[in-house]
Amino acid sequence: MTPTDITMDIGATGLVDAIDRTRYAMAKQVPSVADELATNYGPLVLTAHEQADLRIFLDEMLRRRMGILEAQL
Repeated sequence: MTPTDITMDIGATGLVDAIDRTRYAMAKQVPSVADELATNYGPLVLTAHEQADLRIFLDEMLRRRMGILEAQL
């Protein structure tokens, strides 16, 4: 993905906004992963172990995103 793709996909207004949204997600949203995820077919219930694994995965994914975005500064 390019920085432009990321910016558009997450609905950011520009590169700085995309970086700010990603930082917020890493700081506030990832640590608060709930015990279930909303899907189009209803909630997907996660075990405590799965929640921890999901937090690790999301953190790694967002770090990769941040690397792509920050490379454009």
